[in-house]
Amino acid sequence: MKVLHINGGGDTGGGKSHLLALLPELCKHGTEAELAVFSDGLLAEEAAALRVSVHCLGVKHMMSLTLLRRLRRLLLTLKPDIVHTHGGRANFYGRLAARLAGIPLVVTTVHSHIDLDYAALLPNLWFSSVDKLTRPLADHFIAVSHELRTTLIRQGIAGERISVVHNGIPDVSVLPLKLQDVFGLTPGPVLCAVGRLVPVKRFDILLRSMQSVLARVPECKLVIVGDGPLEAELKHMAAELNISRAVVFAGYRRNARAIMAGADVFVLSSDMEGLPIVLLEALAAKVPIVATAVGGIPEIIVPQTTGLLVPPRDPDKLADAIVLSLLNSEASALRVEAGHAWFSAHATAHVMAAKTAAVYAQLKQKGRSFLLHGQDEGC
Repeated sequence: MKVLHINGGGDTGGGKSHLLALLPELCKHGTEAELAVFSDGLLAEEAAALRVSVHCLGVKHMMSLTLLRRLRRLLLTLKPDIVHTHGGRANFYGRLAARLAGIPLVVTTVHSHIDLDYAALLPNLWFSSVDKLTRPLADHFIAVSHELRTTLIRQGIAGERISVVHNGIPDVSVLPLKLQDVFGLTPGPVLCAVGRLVPVKRFDILLRSMQSVLARVPECKLVIVGDGPLEAELKHMAAELNISRAVVFAGYRRNARAIMAGADVFVLSSDMEGLPIVLLEALAAKVPIVATAVGGIPEIIVPQTTGLLVPPRDPDKLADAIVLSLLNSEASALRVEAGHAWFSAHATAHVMAAKTAAVYAQLKQKGRSFLLHGQDEGC
């Protein structure tokens, strides 16, 4: 079975990690998985390095009739059995081009709440609107969490058209980095946060919580890995809070998991998530976790068992959980072991690819009738 995955190509976050984990594993499950991107970038570069066949259409514009024509032409040439789209732009152009090219089956993975995917208001409004308008062109949806599946059903998509396949990542060991040496830090515990510097990640809440953490653990440091449009604003905020000495903005790093593995606590402060890959990387890296109880996060973090969960937008409770994790190392170690065991059983790239291949097989077997008679694959 040949499946063409489509992505805009500019993603440097969880969407990129998802595809880089999924595509090589699908090939091991007998699926001929290829990738089409609209423009060159890290995704295309890293996928090619993994020996995934990559087709770059060379179009960066948000709206482009040329892109639609090129994508349709590629589909007519490759003749995939399934087109599988990822992300707002890919959903819009991929669904249209697939139908124009007569592709029999179209699948969309829903990674997050699409109206929060873009930092700017206009792209959010545009892509959330066109996504909903073109949803009838998709035969089936894969949600990366049960929470997202519930949201899609609430928005009018029949439950029979939605399977749940949790994200997965390669199960590989990494050597923890000594963060004091890498970032020139003075001795003391180090917190790590990883993500795009965009509003939904709420790094502002994390910075506010750091004030309280430093009052109780003065030698603590925070390393934020990632880049994005809020970088200057967040640096200014750290200065205003008088915590710049304890905060490192490390920018985008390809070795984020090794950085996490060297941290004393991983912190995720988002307002909303689908099923964040960075959280799986923290489980794999065996680092204690403090996260907000939003989106699909409670599906993988069991409070007091695999991590600590706090309400969103509450810097005080976030700080309390961080300090508890730092000061009670024995309990943190038990949570780490339980979290890693859950990861090994449920959230590897191998498991994700096997479940995705099963969805393809069922769709292929039942054809478009799966729309009305399919079953929820679940997790």
